[in-house]
Amino acid sequence: MSQPLKLLHLPTLVLRSVLQLFNPIELFELSQCSRRALSIISLSGSRKFKLHMNEFTNSIHVNGHSFLIHSNGSPSEYPLHGTRTFNGSTVKICHQSDQKSKQKLISFWDNKLVGLKTVFFHLSAVFKCPIECGRFDPTIPAAIYMSIIDFISSRQSEINELCVGGENLPDEYVIDIFNKLRVTEHLVLCHQFCRPPSIPLNNSKSISIWNSSWITTEHLNLMKHCKKIHLGRSSLTDRDMTSLLNDWKSGQFPNLQYLCIQSNFLSKNFTAFGLPSLRDTVNPQPHIKTILGFIIWIYGSVDVQRNDGVGATVLFDKEEGVLQILVL
Repeated sequence: MSQPLKLLHLPTLVLRSVLQLFNPIELFELSQCSRRALSIISLSGSRKFKLHMNEFTNSIHVNGHSFLIHSNGSPSEYPLHGTRTFNGSTVKICHQSDQKSKQKLISFWDNKLVGLKTVFFHLSAVFKCPIECGRFDPTIPAAIYMSIIDFISSRQSEINELCVGGENLPDEYVIDIFNKLRVTEHLVLCHQFCRPPSIPLNNSKSISIWNSSWITTEHLNLMKHCKKIHLGRSSLTDRDMTSLLNDWKSGQFPNLQYLCIQSNFLSKNFTAFGLPSLRDTVNPQPHIKTILGFIIWIYGSVDVQRNDGVGATVLFDKEEGVLQILVL
């Protein structure tokens, strides 16, 4: 009869090689065995893992493996596999695999938000890896949201992707987030400010602002390095938009791949570039492009060029007050 492998008795170099074969869920399970088992997890190279938090889907993803948070009302639908402890809270769990053979671990909680926060804190401590992404519903309670943000900012000064906003979140808290964290890839700002803020808009490759009534042409000048800009509910006028489009045409937004601005202050007959209209109603064609992982689709636009010859297509929807530019 074969003897069980005494993992913790292996020499460090051998142990490191063995642990590097484990996926994040297997490493988590190992960490549950003892304090000593927890202490060796970093030998797997877990500090280089990528951790993503998604409150929309109540999930945390580590290198493509998912830790899902479900309500305690749903365990009867799943075959349970015992209990596990997250930051001192012991809950029921279930193992699953998807079609790509990626493992999932589902834990069941009385309160899913509390569960998400608890699992997030616990996994961050186990793997000691940077948090790359934080996606949140704008209705998340401010207290829970800020406790998560404070946790992230206590460990790192940058994050690739972040959604900024929460229910009844004060302006000063939002401004403080930007003082603590630099969002480098994709910033989603869904907070509605009571007064125009002073926040950096020159750090992210992609910026999406849901309530952008405070955005002026001066703010847009701070975004000249961006690849993707989306502004909702803006107060930009025909004059502002004309100035922006002329700046783009002259090459002052060299990295811009996609621009989408909605404004109720644009006139129905707004146009630019000396064109009679910014919509093709005679022979409309679709244009599709993937930018920073986002699929962009425009239909019925007209072709334009920057002064340096770079081609693009532009569309103005007069009913919705939405202007889009897609660089081809």
